[in-house]
Amino acid sequence: MRALHAGSIDDRAAGSLAERVAIVTGAATGLGRAIANELAAAGATVVVADIDAEAGERAAAELGGRAYATDVGDGMQVESLVEGVAADLGLDILVNNAGISRVGPHTHEIEDADWDDSIAVMQTGVFYGMRAAGRRFVEQGSGVVVNISSIRGFSPNPGRLAYCAAKAAVLMMTRVAAGEWAPHGVRVNAVAPGVVRTPMWEADLARGVLDESLFLERVPAGRLGVPDEIGKVVSFLCSDAASYVTGACVVVDGGLTSIAAG
Repeated sequence: MRALHAGSIDDRAAGSLAERVAIVTGAATGLGRAIANELAAAGATVVVADIDAEAGERAAAELGGRAYATDVGDGMQVESLVEGVAADLGLDILVNNAGISRVGPHTHEIEDADWDDSIAVMQTGVFYGMRAAGRRFVEQGSGVVVNISSIRGFSPNPGRLAYCAAKAAVLMMTRVAAGEWAPHGVRVNAVAPGVVRTPMWEADLARGVLDESLFLERVPAGRLGVPDEIGKVVSFLCSDAASYVTGACVVVDGGLTSIAAG
């Protein structure tokens, strides 16, 4: 990917990701799949990195991309992913999206396994991805990282201590790396979705740990978000149209955190 300087952007192609290679973690289903769809629609070659190898292969085939079975909580697997993709295709974009949901127990009732799994996937996994891709991006003088955080990274929610802690860490990791890597032509941003209708959301509803009607009452927009709306924001941040945007967190929540009840 060519380095960009002030005044160098061709507005007609600013949103295009043609000839870019993007890794999206957790891209086999849900929010990650929607992000992968938008990047592919913008012209990128998308690498689906997912712990579910079979689902990842299906998604990659439909996207015309590649699949790499990856557990983002395993540092060696993440290193292998980045090295393999870079050697096979080159690498321009990393979207750290993989996540899990552990909703319900309050702080004094959280099991070690739930804490460990949440931090491993949504905090340590993001670090592993940033570190591995960052080495290559700094060396090549270009690259984009987008980390999927959440409004729960700055708006607390009872019963989600581990999730909130991990997503808050992602916001600070984004800002630190953005300052470190900007002189090397590398941009790092975060997206903080609000309440989005994903398979993870539907699973929590089915378990009875969430009440959708309460959220519909609280969200000023009067509805839940849909994954495509997050994907479009990520695609923008990955494109040359956002060439002067780094260290930012874009909130996509229908106004939920603009009011006291958020």
